[in-house]
Amino acid sequence: MGKNTLSTTQLAHQIIADLKPLSEMLPPGKRRIVEKFFEYILQERVAIGNASDLIPLEAALIVILLEEHRANQHEHNELYSQLQELRRVVEELKPRT
Repeated sequence: MGKNTLSTTQLAHQIIADLKPLSEMLPPGKRRIVEKFFEYILQERVAIGNASDLIPLEAALIVILLEEHRANQHEHNELYSQLQELRRVVEELKPRT
């Protein structure tokens, strides 16, 4: 890395430091969510650092959205499976005429 260029880890920590004042103004429940976002930023710091056409914060936000989408999709699939199982059980329990 050049003298004026941050490493990917330093960049991730800089993004987190920039967002920290915002998170500190939020209620505790929302603050925990933002802190989870900070973890995503650290986990994907190389991708964020290498997104040369985006400013680092934009790249970090995309990573956060991807992680949240992945988690939501997993929950959606679990709920769908449970719903299908409940439908199957209801059909089995229906009296046959």
